[in-house]
Amino acid sequence: MPIQAVGVGADGQMALPAQPATIGWYRFGPSPGDPVGSAVLGGHIDSRQYGVGPLVRLRKVRPGDLVEITMPGNVLRYRVTAVRDIPKQKLAVDELFDRDGSPLLQIVTCGGPYDANAGGYRDNLVVTAVATS
Repeated sequence: MPIQAVGVGADGQMALPAQPATIGWYRFGPSPGDPVGSAVLGGHIDSRQYGVGPLVRLRKVRPGDLVEITMPGNVLRYRVTAVRDIPKQKLAVDELFDRDGSPLLQIVTCGGPYDANAGGYRDNLVVTAVATS
């Protein structure tokens, strides 16, 4: 899926591309392939306007699976180390957006049950991966 550089929305959270077919990269943090810190990618799993997007497949990802990111002139390969459904109120944002730690790829989308009365999905699905080379 295409990657779009994103920043912070009016609500103070990471802005996300409107279409679930595109994933956002948090441009104020590390980039995929940087030697330090977590590169964060996030996107919608679905939307009423655009339907279901490719991130729905993250529900089937397991530790050990491979993730590839194609950058201009380079393909980055990562191995999944963790797949977690985290209640949105308990998401450790400082840990997720770590700028100084080990180089990680963090992919975030909606997870858990959908509750229209509560405003959407209850959880965040977070996939953590480390570079393979």
